[in-house]
Amino acid sequence: MLLKFKYHSQTGFLEAYRSYSLAQNNSLSDTVIITSDAADADKYNYCLEFICYNSKSIPKAQYISPILNYTDGGISFAIPNNLTEFRGHVDMQLTGYDSQDNSIVFKSISKNCKAFDVEGSLCVLEKDLNDTPNVFTEVLQRLEELKNIREDIINSAMNMFSDDMLKIFKSYRWFTVRYYDNGRLIKEERVIEKSKLVEPQYKLPNGCVLAEGWYFPSENRIWDFDRDTAEQDIDLYLNYMSEGVAVRDGMVTSFGSRTRSHIYIPEYYDGYKVDTVKSNSINVPYESYIHLGNNMENFEILLTNANVLGLYFPLTHPLVKSDGGYMYVQNDGEFFLFFAPKLKHGDTLAICDGCKSINTMAINGIRGLKHLILPDSLQHLAELSIVDTDVEELILPKNISIIDGTAICNNRNLKKIVIEGDISDIITENTFISVDGSNNVIRPTLYVFPEYYENYKAKNLAYELKVVGGEYFDARYALNSDVVK
Repeated sequence: MLLKFKYHSQTGFLEAYRSYSLAQNNSLSDTVIITSDAADADKYNYCLEFICYNSKSIPKAQYISPILNYTDGGISFAIPNNLTEFRGHVDMQLTGYDSQDNSIVFKSISKNCKAFDVEGSLCVLEKDLNDTPNVFTEVLQRLEELKNIREDIINSAMNMFSDDMLKIFKSYRWFTVRYYDNGRLIKEERVIEKSKLVEPQYKLPNGCVLAEGWYFPSENRIWDFDRDTAEQDIDLYLNYMSEGVAVRDGMVTSFGSRTRSHIYIPEYYDGYKVDTVKSNSINVPYESYIHLGNNMENFEILLTNANVLGLYFPLTHPLVKSDGGYMYVQNDGEFFLFFAPKLKHGDTLAICDGCKSINTMAINGIRGLKHLILPDSLQHLAELSIVDTDVEELILPKNISIIDGTAICNNRNLKKIVIEGDISDIITENTFISVDGSNNVIRPTLYVFPEYYENYKAKNLAYELKVVGGEYFDARYALNSDVVK
């Protein structure tokens, strides 16, 4: 028998052409045929869901068909024997799926579209148990209905509550509060206008003490968690200092006496921004790593101090980039090296990509430094920019176009400089000199590229000149493979 149905895509109704009755446990080839009035019906995949009820209208079984396709004759599905197991009737629902990702696109609007009745046959007698209500199923059904009613009530209440709360929240002004430790963000939160802040948990570095609390740079003061309220977006800096550091009227007068240590300078102390280092005979302990605040302005005395191994500014500093003890001043995305760290381990320093200039005394007095890697971006070497190191060979990148005075000086082990570009018109006899203990002037050998050799030779400078060969490439690859930043 063919059981014909029509799916109305606009209303979602699945309509039978007439009433159908099948015999219980029918072994005949009965087939469901469904056509649709949708013009694009063949673009979807389909399945059919069946619920089998006994003669007391108690659900006894559920069945879902495999994926079906829509052909010229519509959807065709051969009814299996287990759909006619119980005397009663069978309901059917149609589901359409996206053929690309199998997501559900539509369903017929009700599961209780009766597909067919199942009548008892002379050869099969359904057991009385199947004709009687399944009490356990009825109890579970009632519990599920009560659960759905409860969830509907809760969801309705929550939606009303959410709408009311959203209106309340929108009536307030909200501000962002950020808490920083030496430029590192440790907490960010949103707070309502005029609310008090809750101080976050923190841990100070070893040997440090809290200097009054949390610094509020927008108003140059310490934040009072008991009295102050949020009136704007707020950045707060954990304000602490190393034991032994002395500050007076915003000036650091002593770095203490702890050697081989990290020394922290506060942002604010006793009513003043800490922005100055006392320049006259201030003592820096041996092998110090100094951490300055965003407010510090005159730090130049520290750049040439042999006891300073590393110099750091907070990560949030708008002009200074500190990384591994290096200190770069940045402007419009360009970096200028002001300080390179002294070596505690290893023999190599690498200047960051993007650095355009090495400032005076930026690389100074670094004992044990044998390999200095300069970036291709480098354009300018200032007066006395690389001084008193143990560098033995140096490669000057092609983009260097300005060299001031005696730029590379008193590097007594420097025997070889490879020059990638043509700087013959800007170097002098004193650009790369060293002076030994007997006041003898020492100059390294300059290795130049063949196309520039005649330019250097024509200058007739007091350097030995050689043409770059294979050893240049060997050295460049060896250096770049062992870079330690």
